[in-house]
Amino acid sequence: MSHKKSRQSGSVLVVAIFVIVVMGFLASSLTRVNWSNSDNQTREHLGTQAWLLAHSANEWALTQLYPIPEIATSSAFQAMCTTTVSGSSPSLSVDMPCSSPKLTCNNEGELDGQVFYRVEATAICGSGKLQVQRSQEVWVKE
Repeated sequence: MSHKKSRQSGSVLVVAIFVIVVMGFLASSLTRVNWSNSDNQTREHLGTQAWLLAHSANEWALTQLYPIPEIATSSAFQAMCTTTVSGSSPSLSVDMPCSSPKLTCNNEGELDGQVFYRVEATAICGSGKLQVQRSQEVWVKE
């Protein structure tokens, strides 16, 4: 009875190295997936903040334009649109990683005797790779 120990020696070492390498790759992959999830959640959070900020800016713009005074003329409404709303933004009292929203108000033309204006708010939140921008527009008539 001869035992062939020499052939079987070291097989545990090969299996152990194989398991360590495979577990290392698995841990690396899971870390990468976790990083990606964190990145997506941050973008989603910043996107929601930017969307709500743009929405609030549009609501602020509407409070500047309405109610229209009964004596207001078309040129007065146009002036309110271009001077009061365009380039302005509501004052921010909340500490957010966002810049002040940019508002524009443009005369888009006339249809059936009604003059239409487009109010657009754009908000940017975050910085660097994690910067998101959201825009909202509202159409108003004189």
